[in-house]
Amino acid sequence: MTTRMLKRRMLPHGGDRRTGDALKVSQQLTERDCLSLIDAAYQAWQRGQPFNRFITLLWEKGGVDPRDNAKATRRFLKHAGGWLRSFDCKLVHCWVQESGSVNGAHVHILLHVPPLLDPLFARKPMHWAKLCLPGAYVAKTVETQRVAPWADPEGNADAYEAELMAKLHYMLKCAPAALECDLDMIRRRSPWSKGWGQSGAVFGKRAGRWQDRK
Repeated sequence: MTTRMLKRRMLPHGGDRRTGDALKVSQQLTERDCLSLIDAAYQAWQRGQPFNRFITLLWEKGGVDPRDNAKATRRFLKHAGGWLRSFDCKLVHCWVQESGSVNGAHVHILLHVPPLLDPLFARKPMHWAKLCLPGAYVAKTVETQRVAPWADPEGNADAYEAELMAKLHYMLKCAPAALECDLDMIRRRSPWSKGWGQSGAVFGKRAGRWQDRK
């Protein structure tokens, strides 16, 4: 019997067969996670691909097991990346996993959609989510909105930065409360912001961003 077969037999029946990072559980974002997401937002803007779409995927409400939240997110981003590549565009994004008593396991994503493609993009998130769900689509699994002023951030830089950082403030709320001050994010609060210091068990990688490969 091979080592691989032995490991498979030792797993509980019906249990998660994945190993490594996918089985790690975390309660909050780290300072490194926060810095990476903030840097991603400014780097995307500097390279001319500013985040202009904010998407929330309520995976657990849609029937996804919380242990598969990260897997479903990767599949969704793969579909989004493939669609953008068909227009010779790169998927530039960042995301964060959360889990709570109201929405269960879910993910927030910031990404760039070329303004000319925005009308075509509008219905795509629901289509991609349906491909990632284990069963029929559940109403309100997908929530998507533009980051205003989405079409011309450079012409409205102050307004865009305020809206972008407010979205990031919301995404980073499951970080230690002290980091809100340390990272100078208190001034980024908006009327709908939530206080930092929240927590919730998340399986696998808690946050991520696109990577440039040279």
